Amino acid sequence: MKKIEQNTKEEQMRKQGKFPIHYCLFTFVSRFYMFMCLLLPLLLLSLSSFSQPGGEIGVLGGGSYYFGEYNAKHFKNNQQYIGVLYRYNLNDRFAFRLNAGFSKIKSSEKYLLPGVENSLQGELHLKVKDFSGVIEFNFRSFMVRKIEKSSWWTPYMFAGIGILAVGDEASVAIPIGLGVKFNLYRSFSCGVEWSTRKLFSDMIDQLEDPWETGETNFMYNKDWFFVAGVTLTYRFPVESVCFY
Repeated sequence: MKKIEQNTKEEQMRKQGKFPIHYCLFTFVSRFYMFMCLLLPLLLLSLSSFSQPGGEIGVLGGGSYYFGEYNAKHFKNNQQYIGVLYRYNLNDRFAFRLNAGFSKIKSSEKYLLPGVENSLQGELHLKVKDFSGVIEFNFRSFMVRKIEKSSWWTPYMFAGIGILAVGDEASVAIPIGLGVKFNLYRSFSCGVEWSTRKLFSDMIDQLEDPWETGETNFMYNKDWFFVAGVTLTYRFPVESVCFY
């Protein structure tokens, strides 16, 4: 009976066009990312004299939370997230970025999703290791340090591929996110961002298909991992001449 009610609820949500915010974010950014992947090679072949390649190294600190059977609400059961990043600026619009971060998944909920009375096997307490490589796109011309034609700030989005390891379980992940970054002083910049890692596994929380429906829907039956934080980076000195 509960299985039927759950399936009926999801069908009604689809018909009414009501989808969770993480679903909408994933759909929008994934489509943009596909377009960006097709466009990027053309942009790299046509870099102008305004390109100024260079590397940045920095840190990312903030909070994280997991979204799945143990947690059905955003920004609940937040845990500390700390990481490092390396960003290589291809030009004033595109950059390649590597991330490595560490956090935890912790929950002491007694039940699964709202309305489901299945008891959990004790509390959930797992260590998280997060590794990814992404392509960043700046909506405005942005360089560190700022030059005459670039802006002091810009919104940006990123997407790529990575691996999320939780306890003894690991999964391929699709990191996607949005943020805003600013020039601070000389070679220093900072940013505020919110991102998700869409996983290919439903076993990150060590619990798979609790209703035994046999469903394998990628959007609804796989776990998510979210990170919200602040970045601080330092750009290595480079000459202002473009060699492309």
